[in-house]
Amino acid sequence: MKKGKVKILFTIPNFNTAGSGKALINVISRLDKNIFEPSICCRHDRGDLFKSAKELNVPIYITDFTVATKPRIRGASNIYKLSGIFRKIKPDIIHSYNYSDDYSEALAAKISGIKWIYTKKNMSWGSNAWKMRTFLADAVIPQNEEMLEIFFKGLNKCRLIPIGINLKEFEHIERNEDILARYNLTTSAPVILTVANIIPIKGIDFLIRGFELASEDLPEAKLLIVGEDRNEYANELKKKVKEMNIGNKIVFTGKQSDIKDFFSIADMFILSSMKAGEGGPISVLEAMASGVLSYGSDVPGIRDQFRDFQDQLFESENPGSIANKILKAFSMDADERKKRIEIQRQFIEKNYSIENELSELPKLYLEVVKGKLQINS
Repeated sequence: MKKGKVKILFTIPNFNTAGSGKALINVISRLDKNIFEPSICCRHDRGDLFKSAKELNVPIYITDFTVATKPRIRGASNIYKLSGIFRKIKPDIIHSYNYSDDYSEALAAKISGIKWIYTKKNMSWGSNAWKMRTFLADAVIPQNEEMLEIFFKGLNKCRLIPIGINLKEFEHIERNEDILARYNLTTSAPVILTVANIIPIKGIDFLIRGFELASEDLPEAKLLIVGEDRNEYANELKKKVKEMNIGNKIVFTGKQSDIKDFFSIADMFILSSMKAGEGGPISVLEAMASGVLSYGSDVPGIRDQFRDFQDQLFESENPGSIANKILKAFSMDADERKKRIEIQRQFIEKNYSIENELSELPKLYLEVVKGKLQINS
């Protein structure tokens, strides 16, 4: 038996966005380095969080970790070359944070004799590639209960380990006056916030229409949309907002590096994802941990996060349902609001802290390599 630390190579496309990149950084920074030896493989060194990844002081390999599998003969050659890259790195486990249905990474790992696991981060399942990816995996980490039931029912190699957040980052956040001034929110009340890249699945168009309905009774309200907005869909929404004559009530901030500043000035948080659902959206967890009264679509992934707050869910793709929740939130008395916010925080601490995640992940890693490595005590 080989003695030494368990070498884990984490693969992730990039560190462009805060969600998965931040989650991975949280994991690596807290892994017991007496037992585990982590490294990272990503496609490029750009992105707001790449500097934070470098500060982890672990090896980072800048290279592709997936390859084209078609045409088949060329695909086989590509996979063999990729396996050579993995053999040079020599991890015991590759843990994939790749969101796609690619299975070339898993095949290359198998050829190299490396254990391969992946975190299922979304509710996509349309192609046979997902089934192949799952078949090849030594373990799968789904992010919500419905994934287990719909995709992995009866599959013993699955372990539900939701991504956790660092609660300390969101304690005692001071109200950011600069944000209020920058977006002309000083006299706005209430400020409603969503944090999501502006793509169709996030349901921002339904949120905008729901906000428009609610704003008839909340004339000083403003909706703050924080997320990547440099795409055709976002441009169409901005055009629609102008046509609706509510451009002075809705603010598109674009992608932002420090979301805590925006939570500090929000009176309400909404995630309006469409019926396809989510894996386990981190923005909801951060909003609750920040002390912001939070609401979400009644869809997979978000349902898990609101399982103790059923009346804070609304029907997906229904502007009227969104408007009703907004109005109910601001008809709530101060004591009830304070109570709900505190219960939200307690719920996140109990179920979605990074400590919870790190109590389960190492167990899984050691189970995966059982019989291959003798862990030094």
